[in-house]
Amino acid sequence: MVETLETNICPPKLRDLMDSTITKLNADCTSLLGRNFGISKPDCAISTLGEFIENNNGNYFLINSEIEESYHGNIFTILQLKDAIKIGSILLGSDENDIKEKIEKEDLDADCTDGVTEFSGQFSGMIDTVLRNKLPKPVHVKLSSCTTINKDNAKDILQDMFSNEYLNLSSLLLIKGFDTGKYNMFFPIESVEEFFGETIHEKTTNVLVTDDSIANIRTIRKYLTNTPFRVIDSRNAKETFTILQKEKIHLILLKLNLPIQNGIEICKNIKKTPYTRGIPLVMVSEKPTQDDVIKSLQAGARDFLVSPFNKERLLQKIDKFKVKEKQATLF
Repeated sequence: MVETLETNICPPKLRDLMDSTITKLNADCTSLLGRNFGISKPDCAISTLGEFIENNNGNYFLINSEIEESYHGNIFTILQLKDAIKIGSILLGSDENDIKEKIEKEDLDADCTDGVTEFSGQFSGMIDTVLRNKLPKPVHVKLSSCTTINKDNAKDILQDMFSNEYLNLSSLLLIKGFDTGKYNMFFPIESVEEFFGETIHEKTTNVLVTDDSIANIRTIRKYLTNTPFRVIDSRNAKETFTILQKEKIHLILLKLNLPIQNGIEICKNIKKTPYTRGIPLVMVSEKPTQDDVIKSLQAGARDFLVSPFNKERLLQKIDKFKVKEKQATLF
């Protein structure tokens, strides 16, 4: 069953952000097109872009809006190609009968493409306005790209983002004078925690990721967003032990090659300290030698993870360390 925005899949602050975004889009698109434009209250589910494309036949138009400044990610809006033709043609001032003929043929010609591209830029700007007003840190949303998309070209267009998980906000799209269409906005679920500190999945296991690369930490955080694992990050040995003193940590992912003090030395210190020696630790390294693996295990690491890795490989390594959810009791 698809969960709607009224359920706990969408946390309260995110739900408010989405409601504000849709209200803004409806008002501004109505003004831009000169006719009533309405996105209905959406249903919400977690899916990949690939799953959406594979499960829906036909041709679509993709608007890729990039999030910058304090936050990073992409918001994808997917319209049916027929709806993109409506929008582009309306902006060009085309005759309604001509528009309906183009819709019937799914004819997105060069002029219509220019129109819907102009719409895509302004559409991204509307999202930008809402996020600037609602988020606690500076943010900028801009149009990154827009293009037609279908099963044949989706993997080439989306590349690594094809298999990423998103919040899929699925709605009806109403444009006065035309048949009802469909509207899908794919919102990066890792941004939910970044925006407001809210989580979609209940977190039972705190994972301390020690890595001097922000990009590596962001990748792990993205992979673990819709899982029971909550990521806490540190960049060096000093930050690691400060966090271990303050937080209840259930698992440590430790980069082997760190400046100043490497992972093996940090691991030895963790295992010598009474209040941290029992925390399972997985060492992480790119192209480790056999000696690296042996020394890591001798220092106290429970396992070794070779990078780069995908989400499935990461979960395969750490799933055995997750804390089981507490069972409900009467007393």
